[in-house]
Amino acid sequence: MGEFLLEIGTEEIPARFITPAKEGLENLLKEVLKASRIGFSGITTYATPRRMAAFIHNLEGKQEEGLTIKYGPPANRAFDQQNRPTAAATGFAKSQGVAVEDLKRVVKNGVEFIAVEKREPGRDTKDVLREVLPDVISRIPFQKKMRWGAEFFEYARPIQWILAIIDGDVIDFKVADVKSGTVTYGHRFLSPGPIEIKDPKRYIEILREKHIILSEAERMKMIDEGIATLEKEAGGTAIRDEGLIKEILYITEYPYPLKGSFDRKFLLLPKEVLINVMKTHQRYIPIGDEKGELLPYFIFFANTIPLDAKNVIRGNEKVLRARLADGQFFFEEDKRIGLTNLYERLSSIVFHVRLGSIKDKVERVLGIADYLATVVGYGEKEKVERAVRLMKADLLTHMVGEFPELQGVMGRIYALLMGEDSDVAQAIEEQYMPSGSDGEIPKTPLGTIVSLADKIDSLTSFFSVGITPTGNMDPYALRRQAIGIIRIIIDKALTISVDRLIEVAYNYASGIKKRRPLEETKKALMEFISTRFRFAMVDASYSPEFVEAILPYASFDIYDGYRRLLTLEHERSSEDFNKLVIGFKRAYNITKDIKEDLPVDTSLFVEPEEGALYNLYISEKDRFFQLMEKKAYEEALSLLVGFKGTIDNYFDRVFVMDKEERIKNNRLGLLKKIKDMFLTFGDFSKIHID
Repeated sequence: MGEFLLEIGTEEIPARFITPAKEGLENLLKEVLKASRIGFSGITTYATPRRMAAFIHNLEGKQEEGLTIKYGPPANRAFDQQNRPTAAATGFAKSQGVAVEDLKRVVKNGVEFIAVEKREPGRDTKDVLREVLPDVISRIPFQKKMRWGAEFFEYARPIQWILAIIDGDVIDFKVADVKSGTVTYGHRFLSPGPIEIKDPKRYIEILREKHIILSEAERMKMIDEGIATLEKEAGGTAIRDEGLIKEILYITEYPYPLKGSFDRKFLLLPKEVLINVMKTHQRYIPIGDEKGELLPYFIFFANTIPLDAKNVIRGNEKVLRARLADGQFFFEEDKRIGLTNLYERLSSIVFHVRLGSIKDKVERVLGIADYLATVVGYGEKEKVERAVRLMKADLLTHMVGEFPELQGVMGRIYALLMGEDSDVAQAIEEQYMPSGSDGEIPKTPLGTIVSLADKIDSLTSFFSVGITPTGNMDPYALRRQAIGIIRIIIDKALTISVDRLIEVAYNYASGIKKRRPLEETKKALMEFISTRFRFAMVDASYSPEFVEAILPYASFDIYDGYRRLLTLEHERSSEDFNKLVIGFKRAYNITKDIKEDLPVDTSLFVEPEEGALYNLYISEKDRFFQLMEKKAYEEALSLLVGFKGTIDNYFDRVFVMDKEERIKNNRLGLLKKIKDMFLTFGDFSKIHID
């Protein structure tokens, strides 16, 4: 057994590329080692912006011996009744290069075949790695890849060196005209020269000596300790953003903490502006006091130990000062103009060439929001209109033009400065929520209405002109918009008819030319939203089978489908429920092709179990449908579970497909009524019971 080390050295890779690539490398190595029948105890991967490294621990020196089986004709054709080989047997043996005596009899899928077993001796692990590693490196997943020079090979950034050793021996191969070897490189500035690695076990230690902190855990500890030290110096608390911290982790090989400051006059800017400029544009960590107010300090990390720390700090302070001065100018200019004066100018911004301007979109959203306000019982229609008319105005402000990440946020700030109602101002920001699958949900009823209206307009408008996501391509974030609608409706427990909502949105978009017909648009969009619902629920760890069972209802009413799903999940461990599903499936399979209702004549009952099931159905069906009408799903499902014993007895004693036609049809008619009643709750045939 040996320790194998692979390091791929590159030019700096963007931080957002690194985590999936690192995970991909580990999975690819596991996959190829398993396929190659090479044993190992584990794989550890590391990454910095300039290198990706993988250790394969306790790697076996040779492959396991392989065994392949080649199947021939069935044994009854290969040998006659006297067990003499036929032409089929001799022909197969000849094709495999073996004697007839070497043929074996093997059972496959209940049938006996003749076969040849071939044993493949295990090859040296080094030879196998030499062959497979170029392919592994080429398949490491990156969001974007590039080619360089005359190479056709693609990688995130140009490969500079490859280190591949096992217990001091090199695994020779070439990728992108770079030959593997024993050489790595230290820190670009602090230890820039080549370093020879002879023992994989000393690799991490040697890199540390050369100012490369390979371990993410060790680099993160340096970052955390640096932040803690500078927090004390500033007399405040860092406003941490884990996304930013992770980015710092993957843009540094030796994170060195520094503290800068800025003029207190900039604290008059909105806090959101200051934080956005520092975090998004400069990768600085703001510092706040115990009240949550900003202090005029920030923390940043150099990727080296600076020769003159004060000079580096001054340089960063100068850059930030210029950005904040721009923000201050934009803020004063925007306040002078005001949001109201920007509304009419929204017609100058194209939303989409086929869907009109931003102003056209706002007018559509206004009608949809008015409808939603009625549906959810929000009575302040004046606020709805005001929020919608102002919702996109900040797109024309100088501040959002310079800092697009602040759209909605600046709208809220400017609206409050204009004296707008706080609900209206909050709704302007909440229109963009949630920003992703785990983003924040709108808090206010008005924000909920505006967000839903904006999203359903985008979905309906794009679908109406045939613009839909394809494969990985979703340039207008329509999947995210659909997920946002689903999350809001579930979070706010809103009962909204999806097909009616699409119809309303379609009707308010009458100005869009060359549209699909309403029914075609509605069908495609409902299916799309339904698919998003399925993925969202499965991602949330709900049973895929239960999701499928209620999906048709969720496509019409998202919250209704969600409540049915919760009820099924609550009963999933019940033994009676599981047995009930088995009984239902028997009724379903027998009657699934029967479309028309068959009459049930009690005079044709032969077995007492027929009467018992019919009487139970008659006595409980009205109550069941009343419970379903009231959406009392827990009670309704409990009522269905109560059918379990009677259904079991029925199938134990009654032969449905009786030879007499009238009796058979009578029994089918009863089972179809039972099946149809169950399907009112959900399609239990989708649920698998072991």
